[in-house]
Amino acid sequence: MKMNPFQNNEQIIQIILDSIPAWVFFKDKENRFIRVNKTFCDIMEMSKKQLEGKSVFDFFPREQAEAYWDDDKKVMASGKPVRNIIEPMDSKHGKLWVRTDKIPYRNPEGEIIGIIGFSIEITELKKAETDLKNLHANEVLIRKELEQTLKQLQDSFVKIKELQSILPMCSYCRNIRDDKGHWSHLESYITKHTKSNFSHGICPDCLKKHFPEHAKK
Repeated sequence: MKMNPFQNNEQIIQIILDSIPAWVFFKDKENRFIRVNKTFCDIMEMSKKQLEGKSVFDFFPREQAEAYWDDDKKVMASGKPVRNIIEPMDSKHGKLWVRTDKIPYRNPEGEIIGIIGFSIEITELKKAETDLKNLHANEVLIRKELEQTLKQLQDSFVKIKELQSILPMCSYCRNIRDDKGHWSHLESYITKHTKSNFSHGICPDCLKKHFPEHAKK
């Protein structure tokens, strides 16, 4: 009798799982791995035998392990998937970034008996995202510096223009000639070309000169 190359469904399932490029893992309600695929074993650099039956607390720093376990408990408590979990993971290759989806793992009766997780590494994507943010921040900083430099240059040009300006003034009546050749009183010229206004009075010297009778009082 010819033997079936697949002795049972478990073997078929495992072959399918091992062909998936994502990290796939099943965990029970006690936070133990009960099944993992080859991709997950490769990144952990451990065999299935070394991983299955162990908890995340056996492999990861406590803070990371608690974060993973908290996500598992949310899925099991709500009965709903949690998707797009972006989180760091310490590995023998250094710090990695992964994106994980977790769904409830149910038995044939529909009872939740754990979770099934699917993770992919996004370290390069995360690095590119960080580089892009840094590039944008640098661009904003450079733009602000350019704006400040431009303002300083504009202020400098105004000061230079003020220093270089020569106003043609009549030596006798003190009228000023504008750039169109028109003559106007000093007060009118200044009022027109600045925000200044004039109020009139008499200084003590002029009072004595022109109104001596009032100066004595």
